[in-house]
Amino acid sequence: MGAVGIHGAAGAVGAATAFALAQGGARELVLADAAAPRLACLEMDLEMLRAALPGLRVTCGGAERLAACETVVACAATPHRDGEPRSAFFEQNAAILAPLADALAAPEAACRTLVLLSNPVDALATWLQIRLGQRVRVVGHTLNDTLRLRVAIARVRACDPTEVEAWSVGEHGPHAVPLLSRALVRGAPARLSAGEREQVLAEVRGWYARWQAHGTGTTSAWTSGWGAAALVRALERGDERPWAVSTLLRGSYDVHDVCLTVPALLGPDALPRPLQWRVDADERAGIAAAAKAVEELACAAC
Repeated sequence: MGAVGIHGAAGAVGAATAFALAQGGARELVLADAAAPRLACLEMDLEMLRAALPGLRVTCGGAERLAACETVVACAATPHRDGEPRSAFFEQNAAILAPLADALAAPEAACRTLVLLSNPVDALATWLQIRLGQRVRVVGHTLNDTLRLRVAIARVRACDPTEVEAWSVGEHGPHAVPLLSRALVRGAPARLSAGEREQVLAEVRGWYARWQAHGTGTTSAWTSGWGAAALVRALERGDERPWAVSTLLRGSYDVHDVCLTVPALLGPDALPRPLQWRVDADERAGIAAAAKAVEELACAAC
């Protein structure tokens, strides 16, 4: 794994990502964050892992140093505010990401892959991909919705979540589309009853509100950090399995020039390759609604 930069490394998600990458075999991490004291402590903390993970190198730097990395994971964001939708953070987070985008667009920049976790991830990924063009592939991390869907189905079927294959597509937000028509349990079609569907949808659609009700002012960190590290590995090494990622669509599911979450095959250098699955009419309508919402939000800043 080449050098990986983490923009917003001192936050909960950034720190979890750094730890997961170090454990997963990353040999060089470049950390950046506006919170200098927390960043210094994170560097000191991770540096101790050199005694257990031979070859690990951890340094700090700014946007230009990140741009010299092959891959950058962008986690930097305005502090979360409970009770507000993810879309409310678009303008502030776009302003935070703009200097990084400028550095990645510089002729001397080496970065070719930007993994984005900042929210609203689909709209920000669309904005960044338009801004960066073909120079950098922007891949939004949105795996959490799919993991939550699998846990919800496992709960109603009284099975282990690893026995469930189900996918959430569309927007990482209120326009997420759980593909219940394609859900599998132990390799067989789940065929959820009306009551089971209602229970699953209530769980996944209410997850964000239930989290915010605790009033911590935080977002999911460990799941996001693990997922970001796994996504970096899949992008750098390739993977035969599809991944749920937000990527620029050029006709898949009748969506054009908008980043939405879809199942896609990942590999080095190439853009994610969306899998065009047959879905039912309601699900296709949901994907269209997600694309419209994301496009309206992203293009307001273009």
